[in-house]
Amino acid sequence: MNPIPQPLNTLTNMMTGDQWPQLLDLKQADDMAELVLQIPADLHWLKGHFPSQPVLAGVVQTDWACRIALCLFNLEREPKRIDNLKFQDVIIPPQTVKLELLHATASQSIHFRYRNPELPEHTFSEGKLVF
Repeated sequence: MNPIPQPLNTLTNMMTGDQWPQLLDLKQADDMAELVLQIPADLHWLKGHFPSQPVLAGVVQTDWACRIALCLFNLEREPKRIDNLKFQDVIIPPQTVKLELLHATASQSIHFRYRNPELPEHTFSEGKLVF
């Protein structure tokens, strides 16, 4: 039996409890990663946002992308700023999303994008974390 790679082990240990989506799949190669996440209807961050129709707040999406990138790419510090942040569509749970992360080592940045895995051209949100 092969041991679980350290970044994946750390990631699965971090993504527990009602504040995180369920990790369904992870593909990582060099400076890119793709995660398939299931956003549950009982997620902590949905309480009160909004009572009649819960949506996943943009700040939560950005925080998840940052924390996951820090873990997967062994980055040593928090980002200095966020550039090109765009929210094109709401994520309404329960929803499966694909989080794409691209690590640009030259510019010390992570580009993130949340997409619908069934409609790859459909983007929920995206941005760039600059370290």
